[in-house]
Amino acid sequence: MKKNIASLKLQFFILIAFFLFPSCIHRKQIDKQKLIIKTAPQIPQHHSFSAAPPITIWVHGTLMFRKPSYHLIFGDTSSLVPVISLPKDNRFQILANSIAEHDAQQFPLEELYIFSWSGRLPNQERKSAANKLYQEINALCELYRKKYGCEPTIRIITHSHGGNVALNMAKIKTNAPPFSIKSLVLLACPVQEKTKHLMVNPMFQRVYSLYSSLDMIQVIAPQIKRNCTTHCLNEKHKRHYRIPPFSSRLFPTYSHLTQAKIKINDFPISHTRFSTPEFAALLPTILEKLDSWHAQSLAGNTIAKYKLLCIYKPKKHC
Repeated sequence: MKKNIASLKLQFFILIAFFLFPSCIHRKQIDKQKLIIKTAPQIPQHHSFSAAPPITIWVHGTLMFRKPSYHLIFGDTSSLVPVISLPKDNRFQILANSIAEHDAQQFPLEELYIFSWSGRLPNQERKSAANKLYQEINALCELYRKKYGCEPTIRIITHSHGGNVALNMAKIKTNAPPFSIKSLVLLACPVQEKTKHLMVNPMFQRVYSLYSSLDMIQVIAPQIKRNCTTHCLNEKHKRHYRIPPFSSRLFPTYSHLTQAKIKINDFPISHTRFSTPEFAALLPTILEKLDSWHAQSLAGNTIAKYKLLCIYKPKKHC
């Protein structure tokens, strides 16, 4: 009995150490900048665009508890839904309004879409959703070409495993010319072996990955990690798997990728807070800051793997 208790304690401390270790990076290795939010939201305006207005697509993450309202609104199918067609009290409608109010030029409400998918945890569900998302974007691009005579600018914002849905589109093989994603924003995306290298696909021009050291859900997302060695193909040898089978916070470093740890008013944020209207309202300003920061890093050839963006905003707006 005592041995079992001791074993459980050891496993517990190992698990805690696994979660805390990624946050214990020496300060000299961290590129830190501040973002002070002072301005109020812009007054929504109708803009005229000389070309096709930019498209924004929000892809939600895993749905642990699916509410009846979700089934009713989205018909329990994977589809691309215009935000303006949703009820005004729908959380996605509120979230989209928060983005559009702060930058109607880059994120016009009329061109904001929600991609609904099953939200189930198995990897196959995300692959199936990626195929449907690819088809839906292709169809949307075709409509824009007919209407505006040019290719649209596409931005995809994802939360949690919605990021892996978007990344899985890079695996799709088609004879048709692929569309281009100007920016892919990954909020609290579990970094997994099967998808982490897919962002190098030319489909993704610019990628942002935002995470928090307080976010435990991001890293406990399960995956099977296999040590790939030459003898794995030999049936006489056992396959070797790495333990623990959790996800990571950081992607490999790429020139078109900016990944940053987020703090708001000196505190890290939770997994769900990344998908709130409050955070969505900050996104346009955050992305603008990350672009200027990224340009500085490229100019100085000093791309840091560990970035910390400390956001300060009036507490009355929290």
